[in-house]
Amino acid sequence: MGADFATLIGATGLLASADPLSLSFNLDDLNQHNFPTEHDVSISRPDAYFGDATAFNASVWNDYISFFSGKMSTDLDTTAIARFSRFENSKRYNPELVFGLKEEILSLAENSLLLQTMGGAGSDKADLRFVRTFIQEQKLPFELGWRPSKAPITLLTLGAMSVEILKKSPDTGNELGTVTKDSYKDILILGAGGLEILGNLTQGISETLGL
Repeated sequence: MGADFATLIGATGLLASADPLSLSFNLDDLNQHNFPTEHDVSISRPDAYFGDATAFNASVWNDYISFFSGKMSTDLDTTAIARFSRFENSKRYNPELVFGLKEEILSLAENSLLLQTMGGAGSDKADLRFVRTFIQEQKLPFELGWRPSKAPITLLTLGAMSVEILKKSPDTGNELGTVTKDSYKDILILGAGGLEILGNLTQGISETLGL
């Protein structure tokens, strides 16, 4: 992980900490719906409306990963379709769905991070055996041959891939209408206490969109 991304994760976690002055946080601190990073439309967890949004849900995950049936590795096109289908399912069945700009960003980043963690920085090609082991067994698939990315995964690489996924989504037109340099920057800086380092993610997004 790049220093900028690691810093962002740490700062975001401290926002939820019961004792931020301790400069530490735990998973219980992060178990807050819609704050700071928990959100509806997860690819492997149910929406909070349906129960424990922190526990792996095989049904949710199987619906998502089924779009990759017959493939050996992930790709942006299938990822975009699978993510959008997950959103459509929540929109249809969750009467309390919360999915605004912040949640859109988190959803895109979640998908981008999964691909790059399992496939390498900037790469959308991840061995599906790695992906399944990581999500279903919640462990790093070293025994299958996975190794950490040699290049750092940064806010810039995540931002660029997030927009590529968004551009390939079935409802690209409506979604892209809300994606601007200022809106991303405002939401992200608000969410992480004004960290200047978030400019890197904004840069990745704005460069890809040509803003």
